[in-house]
Amino acid sequence: MDRPPDFLNLGAASAEWTFAGRRDRTDAIAMPEEPAVDVTGDQTLAQGLLNDLRETQARLEAAREEAASLKVLLALRTHQHDQAWQAERRLAAELDTVRAEASSPLPDRDADAVAMADERTEAVRIVLSAVLASIGARALDRRRFQELIARAGREAPDAGPGAARHAVLLTEARRVLGISE
Repeated sequence: MDRPPDFLNLGAASAEWTFAGRRDRTDAIAMPEEPAVDVTGDQTLAQGLLNDLRETQARLEAAREEAASLKVLLALRTHQHDQAWQAERRLAAELDTVRAEASSPLPDRDADAVAMADERTEAVRIVLSAVLASIGARALDRRRFQELIARAGREAPDAGPGAARHAVLLTEARRVLGISE
């Protein structure tokens, strides 16, 4: 016997034609179900290949996006590397310059400034040793301190870097003795 069409359903107990579908609880007719499609083996294979193609295309697109992001990351890292390399070269050049300056002899002007600073330091040491030599049991022996400073002033040179001792001896001696200028 021929099969009735899918969209029609002839009930066995009833002689009425109805659409194939489910009935809800109110016994109303629901939307008809789609008829089942018979698919041959070739069509199934074609659909499988089409699905595989779409999946492969999606993976290819994801790989392209990842490759693009990796290219951007590589460009950023390359730029950072170049900047770090340039900074390293600049700092190495500065270090070489500083080392060259440190190894070169001091100019006469700097040598004179260093010599004057040494003489001033020596003058402060002389004043300090005079204070220590003049301290008695109770207090500072002012006369002894003044004699030691006067002798140091006579021994200091009048010209050259040693001449800076005179001003320092005078200033520091007045400070020790409490004499204001």
